[in-house]
Amino acid sequence: LVWSGRFGSGWNLLFYYFHPPFSLSYQWIITALICLLEQLAVMIDCFTYWYLFPVAVIIAILAISAGISGSNFWIPVYLIWLGMDTKVGFWLALLTMIFGFGSGVIKNLKQQTINWYIVKRYLKITIPAAILGTLLVPFAPSQVLIIIFASFVLIFGLSTIYRFYVQDEELVESHEKIYFGRAVLAGFLKGLIATGLGKLILPGIFGHKKIRSPAEAVGSTVVVIFIVNIVAVLFRLNPSFISDLAANTDTIINVMIWVARGYLSVGKLGLP
Repeated sequence: LVWSGRFGSGWNLLFYYFHPPFSLSYQWIITALICLLEQLAVMIDCFTYWYLFPVAVIIAILAISAGISGSNFWIPVYLIWLGMDTKVGFWLALLTMIFGFGSGVIKNLKQQTINWYIVKRYLKITIPAAILGTLLVPFAPSQVLIIIFASFVLIFGLSTIYRFYVQDEELVESHEKIYFGRAVLAGFLKGLIATGLGKLILPGIFGHKKIRSPAEAVGSTVVVIFIVNIVAVLFRLNPSFISDLAANTDTIINVMIWVARGYLSVGKLGLP
């Protein structure tokens, strides 16, 4: 009513509505448009790594089914495909495994396929070893970490192929051993190069007398990997490395949005 009384006809009202006489209104409109464009840009950035969603689903199914870490797959993705800094890529692989094996832990808790005796015995060995590995990371050149990682994956892969195609199949003998040396090496490698834990301890867990089924062996291994991953992620956070992470905050967030969704989707579907 004030506007119509001041400016007369409805046409004048319409004109002044869209062309207000105050410069402040123009500034407000321009500011609102800039904010809108910024939000659109943020949304577009979030979709930059959308293709990691199906990749995460596939890797999650493979890793949780076998009770091994998916770091073998994610480290090449982060370092080669996305071109991340080596130590940031290794840390992000550990963070990814927390989401991945988190859904696996929930699944195994529901199915009651976790032997807590075995979990506790292996955690007592692997956690200190993993801490030692993480404390050495700041002093290790990036190229050395890549060489150690690649060598381990190559040796483990060749030994797996040999056992599958060449070596005669052997029955798993029942035992009551906790493989201390193997657990120390597994935890140390997890802290140093973000992989090796599940691959090294799972064979020893399979034959233990307290393990009632293969599902319980895998479920127990998943819990060990999950907890040791959390420890390794936290103990890598020294001041200089936190600065490196801060410089890559946007990339890390945009990547984890899709990777976490992929793993959580697998957990909700009850896979594998």
